[in-house]
Amino acid sequence: MAYQLETQELRRRVQRLLDNRARRTPSGIPDPSADLTLLDCDGPTGSLVLGYHTKPWMANIWGVVHGGVIANLVDTCMGITCGVQCGVIAPTVSMTVNYARPVPLDAAVVVRTRTIRCGATSGQLSAEVYPAGQPDKPLVTASGAYCTKPNDLTGGKPLWELGEDGAQ
Repeated sequence: MAYQLETQELRRRVQRLLDNRARRTPSGIPDPSADLTLLDCDGPTGSLVLGYHTKPWMANIWGVVHGGVIANLVDTCMGITCGVQCGVIAPTVSMTVNYARPVPLDAAVVVRTRTIRCGATSGQLSAEVYPAGQPDKPLVTASGAYCTKPNDLTGGKPLWELGEDGAQ
């Protein structure tokens, strides 16, 4: 992995990013990164464990969380995992989502991301969603590729510093 971090540094970067997103996201805008909680991380492997609470507005017609909402959630979590390691907004190149079980509404879930590879041009990651406290009961699995090439999307600032000066 080209962007290997110590656990303490990974935790610092992720927490700053999540704090900034929570503070800067306008109310009423559904942004999973504004409601994520960092539960655990491991710098050398580039993995995060994030908590999230599903909401009633996320329902599909069958009364469970809509698949598009879950796709957004895992994409956001994998993008954060990749971006904080390489320092840039890492646009999604491709993503596959597999729905093993319905994701319940108004429930605590956990998203665990793992970095497979994070290099100078791309990052490959995986994610799984499971009910809080039940890691042996996967609801969703996903894999994604992200562009890690330097870009101007952050205005020259590290990803985790966005929003600290009032800018998005």
